[in-house]
Amino acid sequence: MQLIPLIKNGSVDCCITDPPYGIAYQSARRTDKQSWKPKILNDEKPFTEWIKPLFSKIKDGGRVICFYRWDVQDAFLDSFLSAGFNVKSQIVWDKIVHGMGDLKGEFAPQHELMIYATKGRFEFKQKRPKTIYRCQRISGESLVHPNEKPIRLMQALIRDVSQPGEMILDPFGGSFSTFKAAVKEGRKCISFEMHEQYFEANKSASSFGEISLFSTID
Repeated sequence: MQLIPLIKNGSVDCCITDPPYGIAYQSARRTDKQSWKPKILNDEKPFTEWIKPLFSKIKDGGRVICFYRWDVQDAFLDSFLSAGFNVKSQIVWDKIVHGMGDLKGEFAPQHELMIYATKGRFEFKQKRPKTIYRCQRISGESLVHPNEKPIRLMQALIRDVSQPGEMILDPFGGSFSTFKAAVKEGRKCISFEMHEQYFEANKSASSFGEISLFSTID
């Protein structure tokens, strides 16, 4: 919320991000029996306050892909619509391998959802993407962040909604999967992360290529 206002208006081609959904998420225990620490910040309720100030930063014809969860869909939809975005599609990430959850009381969760929205009109430059992306989730013992998304998934999304050289924004860096995927695909990227632990874990320039990283702010 401090850094989005500093971005030049109309300078972002595409925002691809995975904000807190509002479940005080701490993740399942890893195979080494250690719980994730620290907790995800601002995760006590669906965190949507960033959407309104984002609107002016997105170019006309710009795009947003935002991960969310099915039971807080209305909060995100209402925020995108009230900010002025056009909500165009729901995208599904098929993780191939299901998660845990209530082992006897609910369906085994095997997918995550995304909202696709635009500022004004955007037409795909290549073949129209389909709404389902199949990409196996990262195994628990390999995660460096509890909500880490596979770089391969983020690369596919970036290729489908942006062109080389365009600017990608991810205000919720986490494991910086969006940042790493953007660099691999020849895009520019701005990303923020409040947790010093996760920022430091990804700070090495060798992880990204030739980039500049700045410290978190108090």
